[in-house]
Amino acid sequence: MENKQVQPWQQYQALYLHIPFCVQKCLYCDFASYAGFGEQAKRDYTDAVCKEIALRAPEAANMAANASIYFGGGTPSVLPTKCIAKLVNALKQYGFWQQPCEATIEVNPGTADLAKLQILRSLGFDRISFGVQSLQDDELRAIGRIHNAQQALEALALARKAGFARVSADLIYGLPSQTLTSLQDTLERLTDTGIEHISVYGLIVEEGTPLASLVDKGRGRITLPDEDTAADMYELVQSFLRERGFERYEISNYAKNGQYSRHNTVYWQYHPYIAFGAAACGFDGQRRRTGLSTVKEYIGQLQSFGGDDLRTSALYNVEELSCAELLEEFMFMGLRRSEGASLAEARERFDVDVLQRFASELAPLFEQKLIAYDASTQRLRLTERGMEVGNQIFEVFVIT
Repeated sequence: MENKQVQPWQQYQALYLHIPFCVQKCLYCDFASYAGFGEQAKRDYTDAVCKEIALRAPEAANMAANASIYFGGGTPSVLPTKCIAKLVNALKQYGFWQQPCEATIEVNPGTADLAKLQILRSLGFDRISFGVQSLQDDELRAIGRIHNAQQALEALALARKAGFARVSADLIYGLPSQTLTSLQDTLERLTDTGIEHISVYGLIVEEGTPLASLVDKGRGRITLPDEDTAADMYELVQSFLRERGFERYEISNYAKNGQYSRHNTVYWQYHPYIAFGAAACGFDGQRRRTGLSTVKEYIGQLQSFGGDDLRTSALYNVEELSCAELLEEFMFMGLRRSEGASLAEARERFDVDVLQRFASELAPLFEQKLIAYDASTQRLRLTERGMEVGNQIFEVFVIT
């Protein structure tokens, strides 16, 4: 019998585990994360996730051996290290954590100390991602962060001391009271640490968040940089990081010495990934499965299950995706990367010739030099100018 090679889009290439707890909810955050839970709730949540892992053990057969691991949140580092160890051991016991190409955990600088970081490293995490956001204390206070600039810099140093060779930091531009000068100072101080991976995002004021209320024109308690200043901040980020030797490998991500996020690359390649925990979203190549969003509901459902009972309808929202939707999302995600989307893979997975199918829509984008095609690699990519208007280009692939 012919042994047909398994393609990357036919196996889980990554695993995401969601820790929904925070010390304090940031003013701009609309993620499924919650402050105020006590130690018992954290232990109950850990037990519930371990039960979900055990119930889904058969799915481990479809894991790539080197699938990446990512513990995100929320703030995973607010979970007691004994709980984190229990989750790691469950993943290993049931075959989900094998020989990961990388294992990342998110940490808030205000929750990091050397002992905790050393334990995380000993559990097998080899990459750490800090939510720095800014190195200006007034900007951090304005968005409700629990750490200050000095704590952030100390956390980066402690991670190295704990044995993490791979360290990443998130930054945000367009913050309240932020200026081009303060942004440049943050960039300078951060890159001076020797960090080799930085994610930079423009602030988005999500509806329903406390920040949205504070910037509401009727109240005016917080003023954000205007559009022109925000555009200048975007340009500053590009030029500064380029001069410091960072490669922009995705719209919002920059790396030196090839230190890309291998886990996030799975998302951008639109390859399957499995997810555990409240509000955790997984993708098997055909459908999305998202867990119950509230901690109480999630724990309650898992506690009610017995034996090998895993009622998908009770624990997950399952979204079946049409071929058109799959192609649309494949192009969205692939074009986020500097190297672009593989049109050869699009043909193999979705039986669509993208250049032919979207010829009329793509023609003006080629003329305006917003996109480019490399025939040797069969990749369609955004140019630097195209990345500035990426969302408009993505709309080309929406099939209604």
